[in-house]
Amino acid sequence: MSASFYTLVIDENPQVQGNLRRLLNRLGCEVTLADTEGQGISRLASSKYHAVFVALCGKAIRGREVARWVKIYGNGTKVFVVTSWRGELEEKVLAVDGIHGVVHKPLIFSEVRDVMLEHLG
Repeated sequence: MSASFYTLVIDENPQVQGNLRRLLNRLGCEVTLADTEGQGISRLASSKYHAVFVALCGKAIRGREVARWVKIYGNGTKVFVVTSWRGELEEKVLAVDGIHGVVHKPLIFSEVRDVMLEHLG
């Protein structure tokens, strides 16, 4: 992967933001950060991103809502939710919302790499 992959990380936890930024930078991605759903959607509306990593849920973030917005307006942007929940997430339900994959916390380089390669090559 080259630095031509632009990614947006939407998460209110600075530690998760920093860890994802480091992992994505290792893959050669340019990374932009957003702390809230509104800030993330504002960035998505003003710039083109190849991928978005968004918290599944938080105080000011609803990952499924972000994915639905991207599905309508995102012009091919891939959405990956970040969660610490290890239960089953139905792929068909995620796909309806426009979610392409799930990345689990704690974040592991190989999982982030694999999801990026699978969906962005």
